[in-house]
This record gives sequence, C-alpha cells and structure tokens, in this order.
Amino acid sequence: MKLSDALARFKPSPTIAMSALATQLRDQGRDVISLSAGEPDFDTPDHIKAAAIKAITEGKTKYTDPDGMAILKRAICEKFRRENDISYEPNQISVGTGGKQILFNALIATINLGDEVIIPAPYWVSYPDMVALAGGTPVIVPTTAENEYRLTADDLRAAITPNTKWFIFNSPSNPTGAAYDWDQLKAFTDVLVEYPHVHVMSDDMYEHLVYDGFKFASPAQVEPKLYDRTLTCNGVSKAFAMTGWRIGYAGGPKQIIDAMRKVQSQSTSNPSTNLQRKLCAATEFGCGSIERD
Repeated sequence: MKLSDALARFKPSPTIAMSALATQLRDQGRDVISLSAGEPDFDTPDHIKAAAIKAITEGKTKYTDPDGMAILKRAICEKFRRENDISYEPNQISVGTGGKQILFNALIATINLGDEVIIPAPYWVSYPDMVALAGGTPVIVPTTAENEYRLTADDLRAAITPNTKWFIFNSPSNPTGAAYDWDQLKAFTDVLVEYPHVHVMSDDMYEHLVYDGFKFASPAQVEPKLYDRTLTCNGVSKAFAMTGWRIGYAGGPKQIIDAMRKVQSQSTSNPSTNLQRKLCAATEFGCGSIERD
C-alpha cells in the first residue's frame, strides 16, 4: 500500500517519543527524571474521582452530542464569564478529547494550502506539525532569554503577511513558563487589531499554574475587538491534574466551532460521557449539580 503523502509533512510527537524512552529506561531499572509530558506533580482531586466513579455506576455511559453535552457547554460558558470575563453562548463552545484535539480540529477545519500560522519559539512541539498536517506553513518567530522568552509586539508585526491565518498564543508558555501580563498582552492585541485577516488561537491550558501573584489574562478579555476572531482554548489537564482523562474545550466564533464539530463528528465523536456529566460540578465550573439533567 502507498501511504498518504500527508505523512511526509509532519513527524511523530517528540513528547510521546521522549515519554516512551523514559518508560523503557525505567523498565531497565534506570533512575529517570522525565521532562517530556506536562504532568502536574499533584493528583486529581478526590471529589472529581468520586464523581466520575459515581457516574459510571449510575450507567451514564451513552453517546452524547459529538462536541459535548449542552449542560457542560453551559457550565463552560459560566467558567469563561466568571474567570475570564469573556461571554460565550453554548453554540460557541466545543468540547473535545483533550486540549490537543481542540487545537487539531480548529487547524484542520480552517487551514488551506498556503496559509501561514505564526508560532513563537520555544513552542509546544505539536503546534508546527498540526499546522503542517493541515496543509499550512508554520512561521516560527524566535524569542530570547534576554527578553525572558517573550515575543514582542514588533516581532509579531514583522511576522504577519497577507497569508497569515492564525497567531498561536500560549501563556503561560509550554515549555518556557513565560507569561504575559495585561499590558504585555495589550501590546499584541493592539497590533492584531490592525490586521483583520489574522485570527488568534489562545492556548490557555496553563492558566492556573502561575506564581508570585501573577494575574492571568486572555486576548479576547484584553481586547474585545478581537472577540470575533479569537478561539480561546483550555482544558482540565493541568489545573485539575487530569491529563489522562482527556477533556479539552474552546470558545469562539460560531462558524469555527461549527466547523470543528464537523471534523470531530467524523473522528472521535463525543468525549467520555461520564466525565462530561460530572465535570461541570466536580471541577467547580459553577453549574451546580447536574442531576437535574
């Protein structure tokens, strides 16, 4: 069989390769500290584990809508409103099997051949390969230790071309930990307002892993003019140490969310049902008990 030409456009996940090597070395009796996967050093809270077990024993294991239950989408809307001061409706929410699938769906659904995606470096290893798989061109913009690995507004402006489709923004950053405060983020959004053809993919996965009184902010929160071209992505992997549970979500323009749903309907379909049914209460999304559903 001749394999797909698309396979030549990207490489296997380096993170997974590093994790597999670490596991192999441990099996050989080696003492290994793995710096591959972003695995929190605390456990999933007990009340979340108990809620998931209860959902399973109650038989809440059937199919749901492809990109998430309505009640969970309402809870996520409340999370965005309460924690990020961003207003979304349930039809602007997509729930996937982890934050990676959310990003993947969005890129597959929006990238055409020749589209460019700006990615500050150092970057999470999957960004460029997902862009390449979708047929786009990753535009890597280096940052420096002297600037604490933060991109500058001038760097961003210089990278934008007529072919730019997305700017992928990750704060706090994986792998550097670099985070942007309100004023630093405002410098970016001022530039982006000038380029209406550029969309923002804000990967907020590490939102709650901040220190020393740092106050997190997200692009659509800082600059409402970018609301209609920002996809705000997040999940429960880091904040609640639920990396293996595989639940991610995003809020954004309905057109993009609808396209992401179409992609997901022909791949994984719905995320884990019992986790959806309990996550909105168990992870303090704020919707209260979901037993009424």
